[in-house]
Amino acid sequence: MSSLQLKPIRGEAEQVTLGSESITIGRHPDNTICIRDERASRFHCVIEHDPAGGYYVVRDLGSRNGTKVNEIKITSAPLSPGDVLRVGGHEFLLEPSGTTRSSFSESVSDDAAPDHEDASPSASAAWVAEILGMIDALPPKLAAESIQIIDAGGQPSQALAGNSDGPNAVRLLLQLASKARATDIHIEPKGERHHVRLRVDGQMVAIIDLPVRVGELIYGLIKTACHIKIQARDSVQEGHFSAVLGGRRVDFRISFTPSVYGQKLVVRILDTRAVPQSLNDLGLVGYMMDRIKRVCSQDHGLLLVCGPTGSGKTTTLYNAVREIDRLGRNVVTIEDPVEYQLEGVTQIPVDDHKGNSFGGLLRSVLRQDPDVILVGEIRDEETARTAMQAAMTGHLVFSTVHAKDTIAAVFRLLDLKVEPYLVANSLDLVLAQRLVRHLCDHCKQPIRVAPGQATRLGKHLQGKTSIYTATGCTRCLKTGFRGRRAIFELLDFTDELRDVILTEPTIAAMKKVIEGGLFTTLAQFGWRLVADGVTTLDEVDQVAGQG
Repeated sequence: MSSLQLKPIRGEAEQVTLGSESITIGRHPDNTICIRDERASRFHCVIEHDPAGGYYVVRDLGSRNGTKVNEIKITSAPLSPGDVLRVGGHEFLLEPSGTTRSSFSESVSDDAAPDHEDASPSASAAWVAEILGMIDALPPKLAAESIQIIDAGGQPSQALAGNSDGPNAVRLLLQLASKARATDIHIEPKGERHHVRLRVDGQMVAIIDLPVRVGELIYGLIKTACHIKIQARDSVQEGHFSAVLGGRRVDFRISFTPSVYGQKLVVRILDTRAVPQSLNDLGLVGYMMDRIKRVCSQDHGLLLVCGPTGSGKTTTLYNAVREIDRLGRNVVTIEDPVEYQLEGVTQIPVDDHKGNSFGGLLRSVLRQDPDVILVGEIRDEETARTAMQAAMTGHLVFSTVHAKDTIAAVFRLLDLKVEPYLVANSLDLVLAQRLVRHLCDHCKQPIRVAPGQATRLGKHLQGKTSIYTATGCTRCLKTGFRGRRAIFELLDFTDELRDVILTEPTIAAMKKVIEGGLFTTLAQFGWRLVADGVTTLDEVDQVAGQG
């Protein structure tokens, strides 16, 4: 590819050939291109080169009147031959060096020719066709979704403009992740290729191996959208951007981490469409729903949700908050990090580097006249004690702990050195949960129930002689599953249970009281779903044990 030049086509300025050095434009004499233009800022914008991607990026430096590419105001954007850059009243044309305007279109065509074997039309067509095939196979059958990138500064970005390999790859991967309802995109360099995987329904699914050049183009475009340094390749980098995808806004958190062959990229996808939006959508059984709604209507108390990371605890608590009258009550959340915005709620992010820990923020929030407090996680004695005291002094508190089940959650609090009287008198409900994958309705196959399985499933089978197993098809990325749902275990704090915690807090004593009431274990909840053909017995055993 021939070198490029920045040619002034409006206003007086010098012509500059672009190279590896950054080019700054503005009124100050220290700029590479100094212009006399009152509409321009002293240091208006900078053009930087991405050596791996082989393209240039223009970035606005906080100018008064903004920087425009092809009459679109940008914060940062990749540049291509033929683009017109506007700074104040000056305009510059990006074109190959040594060309005239009459021969420019021919030069651009020559520059677009592949200069690497990965860039051949057949190579590009192969990976494009493979991803398009996956997108088309996934339900529902919809027209292609338009994508508009919103950069880290909140401005529309031109990162996906055009049909070259870089924008095409980013656009297709975002569309595939959206239809697959993926939570993460992983792109990892593996020598002569970039290996792409999606995390779908909690599992890693291999998607495609992309040419190295295409992977580097993806990295450059995403770094541009995140306003992070393109040239940095051996350091940890983090950022964020958003996209308007099919008419809705989706947020993305970005992490680059050095690996043996270069930086690995992980894109966390925060799509509110992919998570339940009310308690009714969670799949709770009747008595569980009634008791949770009862607590949500109280003036004070404590609802504790437990489970491992990624089990949907925050989603459940968000939906509990949605049950509350947020206009008539002051609702505050303390989260690490704030993942989704809740209307009518004050949401506070934890920042340990600034001294804003869960415990410290909770003490501060108690001086903010709260009615309802959501504490993202109880990690230490201070947070646990403060949350429980708040629940006993007129506040409704929601929180989470890491524990395998409801009984273990109680002992987790006791292990944090919280006094038994605080645990017994503050807790109203403990909800344990896990996520199980939902069988693909298109390819699941019935199998006969084995004698051992029938013994375990017992009354949940209701006379059925078959359950279902996963097989895999193109509609589920050949995993056999599509989507996830939660299984639950609810522990209601009765006076008998409080007496046990105050006098004899042992697992055996607690189980004796619990078994005398209405109680369903995680495994038993899952067995009901197995009998209904929703999931497999292996899936329930994996996440909840064998009961």
